[in-house]
Amino acid sequence: MKKYLQLIIGSVILAFFVSACGGGEQVKTEQTTDDTQVQVQSGAGADDMAIKAINNEIDEFFIDGFSGDSSKIRDKEDMEKMKKIVRLVKPIVNRVPDGYVMQITGHTADYESTARQKKVSEARAKAVYNALINEGVSAKKLVYRGVGSDEPRPGYDKKDFAQRCVSFKAVKK
Repeated sequence: MKKYLQLIIGSVILAFFVSACGGGEQVKTEQTTDDTQVQVQSGAGADDMAIKAINNEIDEFFIDGFSGDSSKIRDKEDMEKMKKIVRLVKPIVNRVPDGYVMQITGHTADYESTARQKKVSEARAKAVYNALINEGVSAKKLVYRGVGSDEPRPGYDKKDFAQRCVSFKAVKK
C-alpha cells in the first residue's frame, strides 16, 4: 500500500510540473548546412529571447590589435585573431532574426580630438564589416558605427590600448 501511495503522489507531482513547465510553447530545432543550430520558437518574445541569447554569446568578442589612430591591425598574430573572431561571428549573425541586425561598433582610446576618434573608430568598424561581407555574411544583417571613446570597453581605462577595438551587439533595425 505504501509503494502504491508513493507512486500516486509521484505521478501527481510529475503531472503538475509537466503542465506548469510546458506552457504550450513549441520549440523546433533544425540542422543547417553549416552545422549551426537554429531554434525556431513560437510565442511572444521569442525574438527578444533569441537576441538576448546571441548577445550573451558574443559579449566577450572584441577585435583588438589596431594601431593607434588607425584602422589597420598591428601584426600577423592580431590579424589571425581577427579572422578567427570573424569566422566565429559569421554563423551567429546568420541566426539574427528578421527585424534585427548585428551592430559592429568601433572604439578608440581617449587620446585625440573627439572628431578624429569618431572617424578612426568608424573606420575600424567598417574594416570588420567588410571582413564579414567577404566571408559571405549578408550586408542586410550588418550595420557599423564608430563611437570614439564615448563607450569604453568594460574593465579597462579609457586611455588603455585595449580600447582600440571593435565589439558586436545584435540590435533592432
